[in-house]
Amino acid sequence: MENDDGLGLEPSAPPEQDFTVSALGLVTRTLKVWVRKLPSYILIVGLIGVTFSLLQLAVFYALYGTLAFDLLIYVGADIINTLMGLFVTAPTAMAIEIIIMAIVLTVVGMVVNAVLAGGGIKFALDDYGSHQADVGTSLSFAFSRLPTMIVAQFLLALIVSGASAPGTYFLFYALFSVDSSSLIMTLMALPLTWIGLIVSLYFSIRLSPTSAVVVAEDLGAIDSMKKAWKLTTGNFWHIFGGQIPLVIALVVIGLVVGMLLFPLAFYGQALVLYVSALISSLLFGAISYVFAAVLYKDLESRSGVVSQEFW
Repeated sequence: MENDDGLGLEPSAPPEQDFTVSALGLVTRTLKVWVRKLPSYILIVGLIGVTFSLLQLAVFYALYGTLAFDLLIYVGADIINTLMGLFVTAPTAMAIEIIIMAIVLTVVGMVVNAVLAGGGIKFALDDYGSHQADVGTSLSFAFSRLPTMIVAQFLLALIVSGASAPGTYFLFYALFSVDSSSLIMTLMALPLTWIGLIVSLYFSIRLSPTSAVVVAEDLGAIDSMKKAWKLTTGNFWHIFGGQIPLVIALVVIGLVVGMLLFPLAFYGQALVLYVSALISSLLFGAISYVFAAVLYKDLESRSGVVSQEFW
């Protein structure tokens, strides 16, 4: 099957070839699809994400002033990571209301992230497949699939984070132990940590199309994960090869934004990191969702089972 890095083959090409790309093509096509409708992606993903981030900051700032920038690190993308982060990094004397607030904001954030994922992927799939995408329709669709998306994202976080939990626990115990068990715990933590990272990477790649499947197909959360697993069978290195340059590109973008904001370092490193995250979220937050759509269509094309919904 022929690979292509553009936005589609000639009209005479068989439909099942239209979305098949190489690993590098996953990245280049993602960027082309994203740039083509950048204002729409900013509206669907960027503005909503930034608005919620500012709301989180406002809640902490109203109670704790400038300490809000430091407290925001305890609010994770999902409840699993938030609880693990509080367990590992939070000081033992942290006020219970801060812990509760971090958990509540995380739960609300999971709902917001599910809307962003559903809306961003739906818009990308519609635009990628037929160039007939609509912001309002995409957001409305995201709300209709909200419960399924939330459950799917929670299960993904549970699987991926759960693989690294044992190593994290032993490493945490070793760091704060003052007796002879510290060395034993450290020796146990190192291999468990590496194994956990490898297992987490494996599952994150094998289940990476899950959110796109939730949007593209009328399946429940577990069935969407099963379909994602089926689609990625035999394509691990293909997906990995596409994700690596994309991650590198996003990291470089983040560093450039951080360098441009360096003058703000006078007011504190936490402020620089927060503003940098806001700008990156506003402009580039949708890229991962576009990638999910491009990857889904690529894997569907490779499997020979092309969904007709987006034609």
